[in-house]
Amino acid sequence: MADAEVLKRAKTLLDQLSATPRFAGSPEEAKARTICRGELERAGFSCRELPFEYSQAPGRWGPPIAAAFQVLTVLAVAHMAVHYGALEALIVGAVLVCMLIWASSNVKRRGIAGFPWQRARSINLEATRGEPLVWLVAHIDSKSQTVPILVRIASSVLLALISALALLVILLSLIGVTVASSVWHVLALAAVAVALPSIFCFVRNDSPGALDNASGVATVLIASQLESPLQSLGVLITSGEELGLAGARASAAALTQGMLVINCDTVDDAGGWRCMYNGPKPARIAAAAETIAARLALRLPMGRMIPGILADSMAFADRGIESVTISRGTLSTLARIHTRRDTSNAVIGSGVVKGAALLSALAKELG
Repeated sequence: MADAEVLKRAKTLLDQLSATPRFAGSPEEAKARTICRGELERAGFSCRELPFEYSQAPGRWGPPIAAAFQVLTVLAVAHMAVHYGALEALIVGAVLVCMLIWASSNVKRRGIAGFPWQRARSINLEATRGEPLVWLVAHIDSKSQTVPILVRIASSVLLALISALALLVILLSLIGVTVASSVWHVLALAAVAVALPSIFCFVRNDSPGALDNASGVATVLIASQLESPLQSLGVLITSGEELGLAGARASAAALTQGMLVINCDTVDDAGGWRCMYNGPKPARIAAAAETIAARLALRLPMGRMIPGILADSMAFADRGIESVTISRGTLSTLARIHTRRDTSNAVIGSGVVKGAALLSALAKELG
């Protein structure tokens, strides 16, 4: 396809996919998934729908509860440090942090699939051509929140920073540095203040989700249709990403070690590209990304996932599968995500076109 034709196709897909909010399991999401299936079948893929069940509770309430628990940890440590001593504060803090890590890990492994509360159903769309080693992934569901994601990220980062400062103050106390009780009072108040946006960040269904993530889906669809496509390729259009990566976790169990996952989530027209991962660095994808970035003359820095953000690649990384999330945007992009302002009116699709070329080249290099 010519560049103008690809751009027109990208804009059409963005408009169609983000015509309405697409909460996981909703008729609106099903309509968008049908559009994806038609595009993939025309590109020569064999498609099948994969229903799954999950609990919405961890995705809805996990982040606010985790933020509240972090605040309580800082408050408990401050109380122990002022009234009992630094060693006692360190012990209490270590116990509470271990409890939070254990609970978070347990929810990831079993809670989303197994919790009996707020049970729901949705569907992933799996498309294969040949016997794929490389999978392109994007989530089709959307959500809104009472707090924009940019504010929530800032809240998460600042809360982590305050927790680190609390640990530093404890260590200084243990080596004999005198710390005034007012320092602990300031840390406690600061923790409460910065955590409030995360604690009161509740899930809604008011965002059309043009950037998050009609843009990622359109990028994957066009990448699968470009000239000289990779003959063996898998495409996974997930649901429930906005509710604890539910769809990705359901499908990750079916993929085997050695497969490679390139997740595409949020592709704006402006801003820098970023390739993000969690867990061990995905060596094969990193090497291929460096090669392709040089070939296409673009910057594609690789780094760890931004604190406060969840993406489908994390579900695959938890299963030991090499995976990354590729995104493009600015602070303005983050300010629109999960709000009613995330419409296709502000996106022309040039980022989608460039992202499709990037994904296609990266898939071919890996495949």
